[in-house]
Amino acid sequence: MRAPIHPELISDNSVVFGMRFYANHIGWLVGLSMCWAVSASAQVDSLDTYRALGIQVVLTNSGFGLGGYASRSVGTDLRMSLELVLGAAKDEREVAFFDRFGRRDVPNKANYLLELPIQLGLERRLFRSKIENNFRPFILVTGGPLLGWAYPYFDDKNGNGLLDSDERSFDMISGVRHGHVEPGVSFGIFIGAHFGDRSSESQGVRIGYRLSYYKNEIALLDKSIKDPSRSIGTPVISVYFGRSRPN
Repeated sequence: MRAPIHPELISDNSVVFGMRFYANHIGWLVGLSMCWAVSASAQVDSLDTYRALGIQVVLTNSGFGLGGYASRSVGTDLRMSLELVLGAAKDEREVAFFDRFGRRDVPNKANYLLELPIQLGLERRLFRSKIENNFRPFILVTGGPLLGWAYPYFDDKNGNGLLDSDERSFDMISGVRHGHVEPGVSFGIFIGAHFGDRSSESQGVRIGYRLSYYKNEIALLDKSIKDPSRSIGTPVISVYFGRSRPN
């Protein structure tokens, strides 16, 4: 039987504080964005509006993700977007080890988690009058439903919650069929920039923070290491490529 590893204890107060912070601030950020939309509605010019479609590559604390997006101008400086990104979530204390035969082991890991956030976004262009049109900085607020797929790291035949010597561990592929859906919501705030000719290309980069909150608690690590949690927060870097054309 594998003995659990005991890292330094981390207070749950940081999680509670983070949840309260986002609950208090996401609302006014969305409200502010709506005010932008209203203020820009009178500036809509059909000759200056575009729609775009493409893919994005995402880097988080848990690794890489891949997804797609569609966006459309709703004003001179405003865009609405819809995006989906599939990626894995893991605890920041997970460490993988490999033996001489290439077998992988993650001490005290309990479950895998795949995330599919379905995000609606409102983007506001910044500094239009001061920066050339081939470099378009923006701020983006997103939110929407979240689908998680949680599945076990190992086949716990005796139900003791520990990986015993006669039990096998799953990799990310082989364990998928043993999973179940975990619903939730996700919010994010980002800054970034579009590059190039917006009449034909949609490309750029953005950085920010995304917070996921699930209906049920999810145990990514053994309970002796960390209690199950409903919230997962991570910095996000996104690079996207696509095509754009006038509406």
